[in-house]
Amino acid sequence: MIERLKTDLLILGAASLAAFAELGGIYLAIVGGTAALETTWIEAIEDVDLDDLNPESLWKFRIRGFGPLRVAMDSHGGSLYDSVNAGARVKRAEALAALGIQRRTTD
Repeated sequence: MIERLKTDLLILGAASLAAFAELGGIYLAIVGGTAALETTWIEAIEDVDLDDLNPESLWKFRIRGFGPLRVAMDSHGGSLYDSVNAGARVKRAEALAALGIQRRTTD
């Protein structure tokens, strides 16, 4: 199953959402810049798959006290990334309109 999904899961786009819906998965996110803190929660590395991808490999950790985390993508089609992107595009358009700048047609 991982072989079939490995490319989709690493890209985290529409295909990932479809895979999460099919398999019942989620993608968890944590606040950026906390890597040093995150490493203190790892008790052991239990398995690594696709290890030739280095940081993008699929890691199985035994962890303690991990979080807080946010569900960034879920099995119901929800995507924090899509929501933030859509909101940013609306705010950008509003800001450009307030400045009298015409929107580019390529957006």
